Amino acid sequence: MKEEKTVQQGKSWDTDSSHETFTDAVIRQGELVNKWSETKVEGMQVKIKRRNSTGKFVVKTRLHPDFEPKKTKKKTKRKKKKVEKK
Repeated sequence: MKEEKTVQQGKSWDTDSSHETFTDAVIRQGELVNKWSETKVEGMQVKIKRRNSTGKFVVKTRLHPDFEPKKTKKKTKRKKKKVEKK
């Protein structure tokens, strides 16, 4: 028997914009970083990815998972089963 390791995927990236040239994408990346520093948004990430099929450059953003607000789980009450005696 072989044990297969499952890889847990990270948080997905959102597409901000696409550009014809890398320099345009870098300019947009700088604009986003400046905007976030002015508004004091922490934990935002930005990256540039090249699409081979179209030759365009895509600017992608996301909030780093460590800065994501924690989701609180709702506690459910357990219902006790009544045992009938005969």
